[in-house]
Formats: sequence, C-alpha cells, structure tokens
Amino acid sequence: MKRASLVIFAAVLVLAACSSDSSTKAASTSSSSSTSSSTSSSSSSPSSSSSGSTSSASSSAASSSATLASATNSTIGQAILVDASGKTVYLYEPDGTNTASQVPANLKAAWPPVTATGTPVAGTGLDPSKIKANMQPDGTSIVSYNGHLLYTFAGDSAAGDAKGQGLGDVWYVLSTAGDKIEK
Repeated sequence: MKRASLVIFAAVLVLAACSSDSSTKAASTSSSSSTSSSTSSSSSSPSSSSSGSTSSASSSAASSSATLASATNSTIGQAILVDASGKTVYLYEPDGTNTASQVPANLKAAWPPVTATGTPVAGTGLDPSKIKANMQPDGTSIVSYNGHLLYTFAGDSAAGDAKGQGLGDVWYVLSTAGDKIEK
C-alpha cells in the first residue's frame, strides 16, 4: 500500500513540476519582488471552484488582503485554511514546529511555501495570534499558523482542490484552529 502511495506521489510530483514550471517561476519572481505576496496572489486571476463557499472565502480573503482565510471544503468535509487566492494550504509533518522549512530541495517546486513580505494577516474566523512570518536562511519569509509552516501544492489547480491531502503520509490540510486534518 505504501509503495503504491509512493508511486502515485512521485507521478503527481512529476506532473505538477512539468505543468506548473512557468507558474512556479512566476510565483518565485513575484515573491522576491518588493510587492507583498498577498497583493501578487490577489492580482492573479481567480480560479473557478466547484465549491461555492470556497470561492466566496477566496474573494473575501483577497478583498481584505488577508494572507490566510477559512473556507469550507467539500472534499475534506469541513472548514480548512486557504491562502489569499483560495488555494488549500498544507503542513509538512517533518517540519514539526520548526521555524525553518525541512522540505527537501527536490520537492520545493511542487510544494511552494505561503510567503509574506510584511506582517501576515489572518482572515475572518481565524485567530490572529496564531499567524506568524518565519524568516528562512534564503531570505524568504514563510507564513506559519499555530506553529506549522504552510505550503500550497502545485497539483491543486483551482481553489477548493485538496489533491495534496495525505500525500506521502507527510502533507496535510489544516483546520481553522491550525491542527492537522487526517482523512
């Protein structure tokens, strides 16, 4: 079972890396520019979603310049954390509560971090005391919530997708309380 999961995980990573190479470079370029990443995320065209509540949370997050927001996800079956564009965010279990990312270099393109150039902002329904910016050795500021560094998944093409949930038994969606959701 684990071997099959690993094979599927590897295939998803290859597909994600191939299909999102230009968007990953664009995201990397915009996060290293002097504009805030929440502004650059908000300026990208919104993706359509099969879940109406995810879509509305996405637009409210973008309009209020929140770095993180809450959205009900039909795949997961409850409210989860999403970024400013409504994309599902994940924790990487090997990070634990480290403030420095433990994501291996070969996975970074498929699992870009949620970044902020200023103070990150918690959207409606989230606890502002749980959101922080964590400076990395490369100068990137990764957003954390409830002590977990946050990442998006390149395989999630639209707001409401949660295709990274449980991949490799190390990537998990977070509840609005900032806890790992296992499903």
